[in-house]
Amino acid sequence: MMLSDTDILNELNAGNLEITPFNEKCVGPCSYDVTLGSEFIRYSSPVYDIKEELKPIKFSIDDSIMICPLNYHLDEPTIEYLKEKYNIDKIVSGGLLGTTNEYIKLPNDICAQYQGRSSFGRVFLQSHQTAGWIDTGFHGKITLEIVAYDKPVILYKNQRIGQLIFSKTLTPSKVGYSERECSKYAGQNSVMHSLIKKDFE
Repeated sequence: MMLSDTDILNELNAGNLEITPFNEKCVGPCSYDVTLGSEFIRYSSPVYDIKEELKPIKFSIDDSIMICPLNYHLDEPTIEYLKEKYNIDKIVSGGLLGTTNEYIKLPNDICAQYQGRSSFGRVFLQSHQTAGWIDTGFHGKITLEIVAYDKPVILYKNQRIGQLIFSKTLTPSKVGYSERECSKYAGQNSVMHSLIKKDFE
């Protein structure tokens, strides 16, 4: 059963569902809008060998970041011009990991799905690739997999980036995500790089 705005508020008021920070203006008819945090990760590894550590490079922005399509070439004078013209903190090409400001705690009978905003889809920016599903019992911030496909897109810290759609299960999970020993991302409080290497340990 998908939760409506009334259901979401009831679950929050009952303490079953937690969203921190919470903004009632972000409650939609059957979703909750989440906002873009200031922390990001890029990889320095020349190849994604999933059996090896992927060498994440973490950085923060004060206000804004420009996401460019893969192999979108910008020379240094153009980069400096764009930074000054649009007051951009950082310009990156290719895939980028980001995070939500919101830390959520799901009970063992509520799961969620992250979806990017349609307004970003209309400028060909995707904020998740395959990791839109959030299991019951998950605690943490949501890591975003951000890619621009057509032209550079400027994103701003704290703007609405996507939405969470909540569903209630018929029965609670016996073991929630954050209770499982094999869960890699339980309790993440920032952007988190891929830990798929642990699959081979």
